Amino acid sequence: MISELDLKSLWKELDEYEVEMEKETRSLQEVWVKIAQIKSTNESEITSIMSKDEFIFREAETSIGLNIGGQLFEADVLTLTRDPYSILAACCRVKPIVEPGTDGVFYFDRDWWLFRHILAFLRSSALPNELETLKELYVEASYYRLESLQRAIENIPVDQLASNSPHITVTWPGLMDGGPNPLRRPPNSFVKSGSLHQV
Repeated sequence: MISELDLKSLWKELDEYEVEMEKETRSLQEVWVKIAQIKSTNESEITSIMSKDEFIFREAETSIGLNIGGQLFEADVLTLTRDPYSILAACCRVKPIVEPGTDGVFYFDRDWWLFRHILAFLRSSALPNELETLKELYVEASYYRLESLQRAIENIPVDQLASNSPHITVTWPGLMDGGPNPLRRPPNSFVKSGSLHQV
């Protein structure tokens, strides 16, 4: 049997736990209030930053002129912003961070022959099926910061590389699963100055 002294000791201990729990509850409530305040401040700052002209895209139907290695291309904002963090998307902002020429056309000293494949991918998810072309296209995708194109190339099943069809159609954002792929980037690697490094 429990003695009266043991019961008093137990009640005292429970009262102390209750006081500690109330302190912890108040402390947690203060933390949550601070988190909510910081979140609110961050959201308003993000809204303020994202409303600047540097971060707002032009109307989707607006045509953008591109001079790629001397060849003129034209595409609408909707197409070029399919990968919104790319250099091509940056050309479509109200106040672009990439400066156009005096004629309003954006000039890039890159391979125009490969750029046509980039536009085909942005317009309809079509990719060439030749391994060498895909390797070169991967380098161009890196230059233009087209992560979606890089991922689509990495995820092409090898058996499609050997197909006789002129194009491979991938699903956006290129999350196809296949066997071993010579173009797939190892998970523990990164690209630095155009070459692949293992970590």
